[in-house]
Amino acid sequence: MAQINQESQKSLTRGTDWLIAQQAADGGWHSTTYGQLKDGAAITTLILDALGHLSAAQQQQHLVAIKKGFAFLDRGLDRQGTIASPDGSLDFPTYAAALYLTGKRRLSLSIDGDKKRQLLAYLLDAQVVEARGFKPDSPSYGGWDFLGKDDARAITTGTNISVVRYVLEALAQEPGVAGQASGIPKAMKLARAYVLRCQRPDGGFAFTCEPMSLNNKAAFADEKLAEPRPYGTATCDGILALLACDRVPDDKRLQKAVTWLVKRPALELVPGFEGLPPEAGWQRGLRYYYYAGCARVLPLFPASEIAPRREALAKHVVGLQTKEGSWVNESDRMRENDPLIATAFVVTALASCEHP
Repeated sequence: MAQINQESQKSLTRGTDWLIAQQAADGGWHSTTYGQLKDGAAITTLILDALGHLSAAQQQQHLVAIKKGFAFLDRGLDRQGTIASPDGSLDFPTYAAALYLTGKRRLSLSIDGDKKRQLLAYLLDAQVVEARGFKPDSPSYGGWDFLGKDDARAITTGTNISVVRYVLEALAQEPGVAGQASGIPKAMKLARAYVLRCQRPDGGFAFTCEPMSLNNKAAFADEKLAEPRPYGTATCDGILALLACDRVPDDKRLQKAVTWLVKRPALELVPGFEGLPPEAGWQRGLRYYYYAGCARVLPLFPASEIAPRREALAKHVVGLQTKEGSWVNESDRMRENDPLIATAFVVTALASCEHP
């Protein structure tokens, strides 16, 4: 175990150093793999949040780069009223706003009060509820998607457990903001109901509770497309979302989800995709995102499972590191073939294994 820990720490340091070396002169991180992500807002927030999982000493070592990253985002925030690149371009703004807030918290960095209020208001206004033209009987009700309040009315790009989890983690750190008047408690209550609708009878989570949605990557168990299959990444997101909603570790619904993961120790393939044809690409297309989520929920596993599962995960991802220090997925299904994305997820995974 000591040998694995030593290799894991060395691997984490190399991966972190590789990420820092990719930072541009403007302070952002810019994809050279995907044009949509070249402006940098979304990837910069993802990387800053990943660095937030490092130990305090490791964070301090990279503090100059971290502050440059937030300064890059602040220029876009001043221009757009939400997280954007300095030129005002948006990419995945719901994720980006949530990750900015959680990243600041994880890194113990202060945030200007006006900026915090702007971002919280953006997230609350983006929730798929009446103000966006949705009624409580809509399956999307209470969730979040990729749109802001002014982007479209009664239209959604598709709500999902992933973006909902990230927003809930951002909102959960603000329980005292103006009390009930902040709108956060009500938003979290509606979101919790959305999250529970994504849970399947066996305890696992589907990506969305929207019927017939092709976004459910593990497809459906029935011909009417009403029973989406659960899978590993969505189940990790569901667990983290419930924790953000103050569900305690022994909550029955949460424990059922944990049990679903405990029964599926595979790492090469994301659990839930085993029966799908390999050519679909999903079996490995989400694996780095899965490693990040799984590492974060491992402390909820039975005590006898935690250490061996953590050791297996660390050993597995260390073995996938490139000679340059990065990670990259051979599948492009979820853009993990961009090493900035894959490496950010693995930094989160290894750091979470070391500092749960």
